[in-house]
Amino acid sequence: MPLQLLCQLETAEPETARAALLDDAEDQQNAGLTRLQIWTEEDAPDRLWVLFEANDRARAEAWLERARAHTHGRPAAVSASSAHFLRTT
Repeated sequence: MPLQLLCQLETAEPETARAALLDDAEDQQNAGLTRLQIWTEEDAPDRLWVLFEANDRARAEAWLERARAHTHGRPAAVSASSAHFLRTT
């Protein structure tokens, strides 16, 4: 069964964070990730949720570490994030 990665991003600038995610598409693909959906939380517009299909957990975890280092702060205006690997049962 496919493994999925659900990420939550806290940001004061949702459009900047969304643009950074889209600009990172090549790195995501190289990490075995396929971005399936980006949502804005209805009651918290400063919170983005991103769903990926993850083909290789180790590569996805390495991407997460790089992404945290590159997206927190100024480049993508992300102030906090969380990530959860999920499997459909």
